[in-house]
Amino acid sequence: MTASGSSAAESPGRVTRPHEPGLGPAWGTPPGVPELPPDDGTGMVSIGVTLDVPEPYGSQLQSLRASLGDARGTSVPAHITLIPPMEIPATAWPIVREHIRGVANTTSPFTLQLRGTGTFMPTSPVVFITVARGISECQQLSEALRHGVLNQQLAFPYHPHVTIAQELDEEVLERAYRESADYDVSFMAHGFGVYFHTADEEWQLFDNVPFGP
Repeated sequence: MTASGSSAAESPGRVTRPHEPGLGPAWGTPPGVPELPPDDGTGMVSIGVTLDVPEPYGSQLQSLRASLGDARGTSVPAHITLIPPMEIPATAWPIVREHIRGVANTTSPFTLQLRGTGTFMPTSPVVFITVARGISECQQLSEALRHGVLNQQLAFPYHPHVTIAQELDEEVLERAYRESADYDVSFMAHGFGVYFHTADEEWQLFDNVPFGP
């Protein structure tokens, strides 16, 4: 198995676009989500920004990950990371939210194709589904988001992908790489998922932000 890459605001409750079946999630903040997430006692919260894989593909990839013995398959939605989990001051969330929405407003929906498998081994024990179409759009969005409070230095060059196995035995990673090599689906990306990450690595959706004004 050869490596194919390097590892790596508005008021809450406002629905900015009606849900269109088959096109994406229900836009806006999920019901019952507080204006600010609870901080970790130091005034900081962990945030990440993603392109979520839509249904039915998202659940299928989560089930695949769980079937391989990766516990994240039950707690982490299938996604392409744009901003990896990073800590920000909780009080900066309104500004960060405005920035994320600003980037989304200047972005048009685009096609993503997931095809075949790749791995970060031996640098990192990760197997993923490769992004075959939409790479440049992901790169541009990641760069546009990494400003202000979200500015961060990446340990490795940005490489969009969908993880299906992580930190498992090598034979399991080999099997994931081999058995999903013919995976091939395409769909439209219609917006960002904004998540906060709890101390026990649970992902809590705080916003679905649609592309376009």
